[in-house]
Amino acid sequence: MRGKMKPYLKVITVFCAAAISLSGCGAENNTPQGGNAAEVSTEQNGREIALYVGNENGDGLVTETVSVEELTPEAILLALSEKNVIPKETKVLDFKDEGETLTLDLSKEYQEYVSSYGTSGELVIVGGVVNTFLDAYDADTITILVEGSAWDTGHADYSGALGRY
Repeated sequence: MRGKMKPYLKVITVFCAAAISLSGCGAENNTPQGGNAAEVSTEQNGREIALYVGNENGDGLVTETVSVEELTPEAILLALSEKNVIPKETKVLDFKDEGETLTLDLSKEYQEYVSSYGTSGELVIVGGVVNTFLDAYDADTITILVEGSAWDTGHADYSGALGRY
């Protein structure tokens, strides 16, 4: 019986040695030189931004920190739509970042959505987009266009630059 066990022991020994040597593979490469694992996690998961969303009463804004793969207007709108600040159908038609001033041109779904709310709901929706973009791009003002033009909802006129809400 002793002779039959040896080949199995050799296979098991080789397998265990391979598993042990491979278990550490890649662990050292996950940490940047001179950095730490938390920095890698942030890079792999994208960039953290503050989303401005409606509070429990729907009459004010609170922030939630989320991670986006890449800082783009499309990524920000997707994150806002996941929090029901804007409709998922809203598309970015154009975006300009001129340092302290941003211009964001959105599809008509945004205006239709904003117009379907009362005054306080409108402030939360528009304020959520404004504050989120201003923080993400470190800007002072943003002009929001719809289909390339200024727009209004009956409650407010959005023909100029907007500051923080």
